[in-house]
Amino acid sequence: MPKIMLSLLVAGGALLCSTDAFPQAQPLFTQHERQSHAAVRPNPLCRPEPYETSITYSELTVFDSREVVYQISTVVPCLGQVGDPSLALRWEAPAGPVAVFRSRLSVPEFDQLKTFLDRADVQGIQPFMNAGPGVGDFKIAIARPAGTQNIDVVSLSPNHFQLVNDPALIHLVCKAKQMARMSSRSGELPEWCRDARPLNPVSGPK
Repeated sequence: MPKIMLSLLVAGGALLCSTDAFPQAQPLFTQHERQSHAAVRPNPLCRPEPYETSITYSELTVFDSREVVYQISTVVPCLGQVGDPSLALRWEAPAGPVAVFRSRLSVPEFDQLKTFLDRADVQGIQPFMNAGPGVGDFKIAIARPAGTQNIDVVSLSPNHFQLVNDPALIHLVCKAKQMARMSSRSGELPEWCRDARPLNPVSGPK
């Protein structure tokens, strides 16, 4: 079943229906997020276990045209439901409605983002794999002159000693969350974003 696309354009404080894409623009920064650890809920229609749980998939992309596209969707499978690939390993919902929000960064906001992405500690971010509980899974791509910087994050743990010593990954994830919040005009930053320790001093781009 094809996905139902709901596209909202934020312009001058108004929400306008739009199906236009940005064919000339190139992605500068993309963050996929997967929230698959929601509490289970009773559902008598589920078999053999009468429980369900929700999984939320989102994607935030900033283009070199300063356009921001944020899309989010949620599925509610029965506990133990098997997908191909597994619903817990996907980065987008297999079917169902997708809410899409579009906005545009101001020139100063875009310049600030580029300056942040060019920091040496951001360029040096490595994949983060955590076997314990976390606040979500993320897949991040940053366009670089020498090629794309890909950062895979499994079960992000903001209080992990590695991220306490170098919080660049936390700040990167939270910048995307902030832009998503502004594009959709909903939600708020999680506490672990608001309480993130300051970035370490750096000398500039690598």
